Amino acid sequence: MPSFENFFDKVKSATGKTAKLAKLKMNVVTLTSEKNKHLQAIGQRVYNLFAENHAIDGNVLKENVREEISQIERIDEKIREHEAEIADLQSNTQHVDVTDVTDDAENN
Repeated sequence: MPSFENFFDKVKSATGKTAKLAKLKMNVVTLTSEKNKHLQAIGQRVYNLFAENHAIDGNVLKENVREEISQIERIDEKIREHEAEIADLQSNTQHVDVTDVTDDAENN
């Protein structure tokens, strides 16, 4: 007779991995949204700088967007970490075989 405890442990493990994958993927979506907000802020600052001076001074631009660039780099690093963890989890996910044990009982 198959071990139902082993079966439920496999299902529980697979469910846990699926939940962790979903959470990591949601974190990537959230971080990407945050990154897009920083990119929009940079675009707005560039436009404002041009509108004020009808030219863009590279040094002034660097100073105006330095913090946003720093935040984007931090976000990109976190996204890479999450994506690596997602890939690792997906490559280590075991397939759970579900067998109908009632077929064996009926045939005997």
